[in-house]
Amino acid sequence: MTGNTVHAAEAAYRKKRVKRIKKIIVGTAIVLLLLPTIMCLFLLVKVHSLEKQIETITKVSDSGVVKAQEKEVKTTKAPKKATTAEPTIKPTDDTTTKKVYLTFDDGPGSQSGKILDILKKNHVKATFFVTGKEDASSKKIYQRIVKEGHTLAMHSYSHIQDVIYDSKEAFEKDLKQINRCLYEATGVHTKFYRFPGGSSTQNTSLPIQNFIDVLKKNHYLYLDWNVISPDINNANATKEQVVTGVMQGVDAYDTAVVLMYDVADKPMTVKALPSIIKQIKAKNYELLPVDESMILIQHNNGNQEEGK
Repeated sequence: MTGNTVHAAEAAYRKKRVKRIKKIIVGTAIVLLLLPTIMCLFLLVKVHSLEKQIETITKVSDSGVVKAQEKEVKTTKAPKKATTAEPTIKPTDDTTTKKVYLTFDDGPGSQSGKILDILKKNHVKATFFVTGKEDASSKKIYQRIVKEGHTLAMHSYSHIQDVIYDSKEAFEKDLKQINRCLYEATGVHTKFYRFPGGSSTQNTSLPIQNFIDVLKKNHYLYLDWNVISPDINNANATKEQVVTGVMQGVDAYDTAVVLMYDVADKPMTVKALPSIIKQIKAKNYELLPVDESMILIQHNNGNQEEGK
């Protein structure tokens, strides 16, 4: 092979090699350019797939939450306070004429006049277990309660349980204070007393029977309740919940003593009261003030369902 031929062959080989390298470089460049696009497309597909899965999971979760909330609304009951007894409700004979006693604790206060207005408008007599207040406005409420035919009753003078229940002497002192306060304002010696916390309260230094004995010695009768307004234990109770809760209790007893609070932070009492009265009247139940002829509902004696 001549020298020229060798050089020609080498030149041809180099050209082929250069072309091959160029192709490799171009191919690599194309791959490098396309790879991000391919990866982006792949990631978009994955993201879309994940979004679908999340959407499905969310729908299932939301459905479960809604069902759980609906169940909670239907079944949740107001929590009980340690000093507030809420007796078990049992059905009664619908043929018996039921007696309902609406009782309002802790007044007088800013709601008292409104409650009295509602009772007057609906021709209903009720019972007010009041605390001791010496101001002119409170005295007018005491007087109005008596004047309009309601039962004025005692709920202690101070309503400070640690003081009232410290001893028999402390209890009797408070008892005499509230009796004096009401008599001076109205000229009435009331016969009825409701223990702060009820006769089932555990917030006493002595067994409750010691204080019951003091009442007996002074010829007073004590009264608890067997129906409790839901807003007492549940600050967020709605008007509808209060009406429904009270009526369920009233329907369950032949002698129903309903506990409601006459205090400023229980506005649902005033809002729900007209509907409660209306429904009680629609069922032809008797609405009565507390008196000596009634069956006394007393937690301490286990007397929560009498009159059936």
